[in-house]
Amino acid sequence: MKKSIYILLLSLFTNYFVKSQDKVSNPLLLQTWKLKKLDTYIYTYERKDVFDNNSFGLKFKENEKLLGSLPRPGSGNGILEEIHSKALKFDRYIGAWKKTSDSTLAIVFPSNPAMNGNFIISRLTSTELKLKRLFDAQTEKKLDSIRKTKNILD
Repeated sequence: MKKSIYILLLSLFTNYFVKSQDKVSNPLLLQTWKLKKLDTYIYTYERKDVFDNNSFGLKFKENEKLLGSLPRPGSGNGILEEIHSKALKFDRYIGAWKKTSDSTLAIVFPSNPAMNGNFIISRLTSTELKLKRLFDAQTEKKLDSIRKTKNILD
């Protein structure tokens, strides 16, 4: 009888421990992020407490939901100079995210494809998120050469 109780308790604690690891696998990601810097498809975000509708930002939510403040289609081409000026008009969009590996995210906004794609999480701390957009091998090679000439590091 005692052995069965110990086995039951051990299995419950093991199950609880595994579930707790799943829940906390993305605690740093599930926050509000505002774009701070953009270098050749490397997006650097800083953590914010409040979601701002007038600047480029993302808010990762549980259940793989995503809220984005993205440039309105037709309000500009989204280059860095326009992002930091008042040239772009932003709208709030609802999207989805999925962690495809330990360090890769797939992001989809059905009504605004500006941020659709696969991204590598190259840095994730409590205050900073750095996403690098993934492309096909040929495009990646071209972008890497551009990054080397501009001394842009991941």
